[in-house]
Amino acid sequence: MIFNNESRAIERLDSSQQTPNGTGLESHKTSVLEQTDLTSTDSHSDPKTVLSPSKRHLLPKVILGVLLGSGAIAAGTYAYRSSQHTHQYATKSQETDNAYVTANIQPVTSPISGIVTEVAVNDNQEVSPGRVLVKLDSSDAQVSLAQAKASLELAKQQAALAREKTVIINTDTATPVLANQKNQAKQAANREKILQAQTIHRQQYKTALAVVSQKQADLKKAELQLSYSKITALIPGKVGNKNVSVGQRVEPGQTLITVVQPSPWIVANFKETQLEKIQPGQKVAIKMAAFPTRQFLGKVESMSPTSLGKVALLPQDNTTGNSTKTVDVPRIPVKIVFDPESIHGYESRMTPGMSAVAVIETN
Repeated sequence: MIFNNESRAIERLDSSQQTPNGTGLESHKTSVLEQTDLTSTDSHSDPKTVLSPSKRHLLPKVILGVLLGSGAIAAGTYAYRSSQHTHQYATKSQETDNAYVTANIQPVTSPISGIVTEVAVNDNQEVSPGRVLVKLDSSDAQVSLAQAKASLELAKQQAALAREKTVIINTDTATPVLANQKNQAKQAANREKILQAQTIHRQQYKTALAVVSQKQADLKKAELQLSYSKITALIPGKVGNKNVSVGQRVEPGQTLITVVQPSPWIVANFKETQLEKIQPGQKVAIKMAAFPTRQFLGKVESMSPTSLGKVALLPQDNTTGNSTKTVDVPRIPVKIVFDPESIHGYESRMTPGMSAVAVIETN
């Protein structure tokens, strides 16, 4: 009896363990079958949603090709429009950045040798014609001037004496002739002597007058030498490159100061290939690095008869059949003057050597 009860308990235990496992296996199989059915159903219903592996790898390449093609078309369009704009711009104007400011520059030199006693101007100071720039020691010049005055005075006195002798001789020749033959012969001899003396005194008087003229020239020279001790400006402008100091000994022809005139212009160096349409009188737009916010106006005045560079020739290349080539195109200086209203207020601010960009309207 006890054995039967144990056997039944074991059978119930086995049946309870087998039932869940069997149920789970069947449910797992059922879910797998359902998923397979759904996948098969979806694939049959929308074939575009499922792609093969080869097509999946091909799709990015196609997209990339489309993008590159679009970019090439856009770049080509931009390049074409840009070339058209550049061509139209080149036919209407000629431009160069090889341009600079220049002006009249007067080198102030010393006409005589001497010691500098005063420098009467400062760097970058504006001066007018006749303004004293440098003073030299004038002691020697003053002594020479005094000597010239004394020599002139002495020459004038000698000329006056010679003139008086000439007057006396002329009076003697006016004496009446006596009736006595003996006296007539005597008077004739005296008259001959008087005429000879008269000739001599007249020559002496002329010589004295020549000496007076020479002494007057010496006096003017002495006065001029004295004036050279004050070196003045000949043109209006601004002081630059001051190379002189007090106590320095200067020699004739030595440059002491430069004066830059306030009337600048532009020298634009255009390539020879740009000169075909450039003519005097054409309007010019000028931009300067020193004044980036302002555009100046001007006009072409003239073109230089000489070029800045020479054409460098290359030897013939027999392998390609090319003839001689040039590695550099010579440039021709073109003078451009500013419009007075455009440059007003900037004349003294422009310095020779400042860079510029010039655009000439050739249309």
